[in-house]
Amino acid sequence: MVMDTRVVEKNDVEGAMIVEKLTREIFPRFIVWTWESVLSYINRGSKVFVGYDGNKPVGFIFLRKFHEDFWELTLIGVLDNHRGKGIGKSLLKEALKTIKGEIHLHVQTHNTTAISLYEKFGFQKEKLIKGFYSDGSDAYLMILRR
Repeated sequence: MVMDTRVVEKNDVEGAMIVEKLTREIFPRFIVWTWESVLSYINRGSKVFVGYDGNKPVGFIFLRKFHEDFWELTLIGVLDNHRGKGIGKSLLKEALKTIKGEIHLHVQTHNTTAISLYEKFGFQKEKLIKGFYSDGSDAYLMILRR
């Protein structure tokens, strides 16, 4: 799938509001980022990308900057009716073009689709973390070294 992406820039209230709406649709019971929190995240040097199917925003990826060459993939989400179309892959590919250095992420051990995606990009399972998530589920720490 060919997908357009948009980087949400500092002071981009419209872009941040799009991300807030997407988080409410994708993660209604777990994670809601307000547009203010999105801008605060970006203003601290982190990156947020939004993926579009035509003119409709359908997904996003958050990358948190800890240091010039050390990042964390904080969050990635795609609307239910757009999953399986390569949107997550396209978002990750686009984000990795602009990020240099090591990237860490946590993923639920039962999320085999996400794990497979990350492994295709070179992430490796480094550690099993028992009870990492608020629901008690386990996570893998995965790292991309480059």
